[in-house]
Amino acid sequence: MVKVKIHRWEFREVKEPSFLMPFAKLKWDWIKTAKRFVDFFSDFEEMVVVGMGGSSLGTKTIHQFLKFKAKRKVFFIDNVDPLLVGSVLRRISWKTTCFAFVSKSGKTLETVTIFNIILKELEKRRLKAGKRIILIGDEGNAFCTLAREQNLQFAPIPQEIGGRFSVFTFVGIIPSLFAGYSVERLYSGAEKALNEKQLAYNIAEWKFYHYRHGRRISVMMPYSSFLSEFTEWYSQLWGESLGKEKKGQTPLRAVGTVSQHSTLQLFMDGPDDKLFQFIFVKNFPFDFSLPQNAKILSFLGEKTLTQVLEAEYIGTVTALLSRGRPVLEITASRVCEETLGFLFMTYMLAVVKMGELLGVNPYGQPAVEVGKKTAREILIGGKK
Repeated sequence: MVKVKIHRWEFREVKEPSFLMPFAKLKWDWIKTAKRFVDFFSDFEEMVVVGMGGSSLGTKTIHQFLKFKAKRKVFFIDNVDPLLVGSVLRRISWKTTCFAFVSKSGKTLETVTIFNIILKELEKRRLKAGKRIILIGDEGNAFCTLAREQNLQFAPIPQEIGGRFSVFTFVGIIPSLFAGYSVERLYSGAEKALNEKQLAYNIAEWKFYHYRHGRRISVMMPYSSFLSEFTEWYSQLWGESLGKEKKGQTPLRAVGTVSQHSTLQLFMDGPDDKLFQFIFVKNFPFDFSLPQNAKILSFLGEKTLTQVLEAEYIGTVTALLSRGRPVLEITASRVCEETLGFLFMTYMLAVVKMGELLGVNPYGQPAVEVGKKTAREILIGGKK
């Protein structure tokens, strides 16, 4: 299903991290519960997921990668940018749309802002919020209380699982089930990663080795536009978990082949301060063949798009290796839920081990709260 190759690296037995990893305890019964929530919204054709950071990035990754097989539409609002909010709300059919609001605290500024806008719009259209809204958050926090008061659906997030580690909770699985994806297969991919967790720990050791040798930038470069959201999810996981106490390894997003025409020059001839992680999918759900008599570049005759993509991928990897750059290759056999489940769990395990190696707690994000506090003070004070 998924194979990993780390060039110029000897795989070794790595000690389990001392940190607890509550995200690694998959609760299969959550799937049954999630299906009951989804059944409640069975009359709806579209869902809008409103959440910030870890409350939406994993779900967006799933939907972007698998939407070719989606049975129902899912839209995301993950910013208070008026253009984004307006573009989504203009695209939906209000009568056939339900809404999932995700916030562990139930007090995330952006999420609560959009929640109030949606409530206002529903009231304007005389549509009942109780029939079309689910709140997802920590038990006993603001969303839980509001759900009881307003007779809204509520799905709890385990308090011990942070947002960026929450993709296997109701945060990720309710919208995924609504769209028609197999959460069982997503979990199966995660289980495979858990059974092969030495791989994740070796990734952490490899990264830490290069961190100590001055490679403080960690490039994630899938060769698929439909994995660009995975690079966003990875960036939050790696940056927010490890960027503490003046330590950390900066995540850098790239996408093949697009980035070959922008940042590859820097990767090849710039400073040797980066390591590179590639993801390549061998088989796409559909493909295109070029004509036998291809124009301009005749060697393209009868080649498929996948063959061209793979040739470009191999060329990039080979070029970087020729310059002595550290390279890790992840090869997935196909576009499916198992692939994402494996990737999610592997990197969550790896970041916890990396945190231990760096000597930082991979959980929490204390520095982020400074900006949030200032924004609240500005709004409370009525400043502009």
